Amino acid sequence: MSKRTIPKYQMQRIDEISLFIKNYRINDGLTQTDFGKISDTHHNTIQRFESGKKKDIKLRTLFNWIDAMGMTLAEFFDGME
Repeated sequence: MSKRTIPKYQMQRIDEISLFIKNYRINDGLTQTDFGKISDTHHNTIQRFESGKKKDIKLRTLFNWIDAMGMTLAEFFDGME
């Protein structure tokens, strides 16, 4: 079984989401461990996603992160391409 390749335009979206989450976390003064605790996510998952090593997160994980940031889906995705 071969791995599916993520199209370039989707990779750019993933990178934008990753950078947004990282910037939010840093600007809020949270470590990856702190953010993991409030979002019910293991800090290794956050580290791998922010560093680009993990591109395929679960939708539920993304929702946990958005909830932990106190945002609605519309607020989170506002301004993203």
